[in-house]
Amino acid sequence: MLSRYLFRISLLIVLFFISSTSFAQITNPVGEKVPTQPSDILPKTMSGSHFNEFWNFQFYLDNGMKAHIVFSMANFGRLKSPVTGVRISIYGLDNKEVYQLSREYPFENLFLDRESYEFNLNPRQQNVWFKGTLGDKIEMYINTAKDGERFVVELSIDQFQQGFKWGDGVFSVGNEEIGIITHIPYARVTGRLGINDNVKNVTGTVYMDHTFQNQNTTSLMHSGYRFVHHKDAKNWDVVYILQPKDQMGRQTLGYRLFSDNGNIQMEGITGIINSIDGRAFRDNIPQTLTLFTTEESVLTLVRTEDLERFSVLEQLSWAARRVARTFLGGDVIDFRGRAKLTDSNGREIHGAYNFFFVN
Repeated sequence: MLSRYLFRISLLIVLFFISSTSFAQITNPVGEKVPTQPSDILPKTMSGSHFNEFWNFQFYLDNGMKAHIVFSMANFGRLKSPVTGVRISIYGLDNKEVYQLSREYPFENLFLDRESYEFNLNPRQQNVWFKGTLGDKIEMYINTAKDGERFVVELSIDQFQQGFKWGDGVFSVGNEEIGIITHIPYARVTGRLGINDNVKNVTGTVYMDHTFQNQNTTSLMHSGYRFVHHKDAKNWDVVYILQPKDQMGRQTLGYRLFSDNGNIQMEGITGIINSIDGRAFRDNIPQTLTLFTTEESVLTLVRTEDLERFSVLEQLSWAARRVARTFLGGDVIDFRGRAKLTDSNGREIHGAYNFFFVN
């Protein structure tokens, strides 16, 4: 009893420190969890001098393979024309640990059909797109090459569990707004995936979220963390948090959305109580994160295995990296691997993590 009492006292001290230093700079959405609608998947930030938007798909396949595919659009202001893009990581195809590709296309080439929900980055060649209706079926097709390696993605997503957002899905950081929507907490996927002639027939599960803002990520964000656990259609757990810059390393925006035998719940994640770094490849990033939620519960995330480090700028020449850093203000470095979530009841939940920080 005494140790638990002392813990609660120390927790209150930490939370007082968070609120007294930086809490006023962040505003969470108002209300409870709100079911998403098919139209929520459409772009939110296609006007203005600066914007960026990401549709982040994560595939966990029954044969042990994994794939992360991110579609994006961004406007960096006067220093660079607006672009769309796709980033792909494929794991477990053969003895190579990971295949990675990053492509960008002129923004004016984008074909967006608001009725069929088609998002086509390269309509002239019809080789990079996804389309379809949430709750019914979404199809994804990518066929493009890099350094002699042709990436083949032909996937169909169905059997959706309901997606959610917190209130209107919009968080505020100072005068800026950031949107987060979980379109697909859990769904099934079938299709084909691979490199060159090594293309596998696959089945598995998929998670997808959607982030948008009217500023450059690198100018506003310090880091972000995703955790995904898929057991079955009634038992899954997803966490997505962002940590803005200049928040004393403590305050976050985002939430945990989970289903326990079909009982779907959401709790906001408002602060980092403790962070312990550990080595991942050549960087020190959080090994253990202790988080505080709007339900006054404590969550602990622990990285257990690191599988990938990815930097778009590292794929560029030295001169191109220098120019890119000028208009981006930094490089976004992604890490992916396996992790463990421990909830307030002491239950251990194993899944996949994706951590990124702005360097």
